[in-house]
Amino acid sequence: MTQRGWEELRPYLRDERPPDDTTIVVRGGPDTLAKLAVHAQRTHDAYILDGEPLWGISVYCALDDVGPASLDGLLRRFASYRAVHLPRTGQLRAAGFPLLPSFRRPHYTIRLDGDDPVGLARLLDVFGPMQANKYHRRERPGRR
Repeated sequence: MTQRGWEELRPYLRDERPPDDTTIVVRGGPDTLAKLAVHAQRTHDAYILDGEPLWGISVYCALDDVGPASLDGLLRRFASYRAVHLPRTGQLRAAGFPLLPSFRRPHYTIRLDGDDPVGLARLLDVFGPMQANKYHRRERPGRR
């Protein structure tokens, strides 16, 4: 922890090969500029990377063909979301948004330059249109 209470993200980064450009990224939606700004600020308020400020957005990558880190597994995990964003890692990289393999696999943090509306609008464009989540449950888990 730093004096301001920020935690260094470096110990939470996994040492693994980056996913290829065709890997699907799952982000529960719908996202808006305001929601992305809040999430980026939340990361900024909690973490630094190598002693520098960090802005980021959490996503999950479909890294496997089957199991919890597959697209099917992630959509099941996000069953509370009626719709999700499903960009490809190559689209994020091409738009200048690096992916950090953070926390537990298959979580990633999309690194941002800040929380300016122009950059967040570019990210929202890369996220693309919403896709229906075929595993969406109308009831919240644990409720009848």
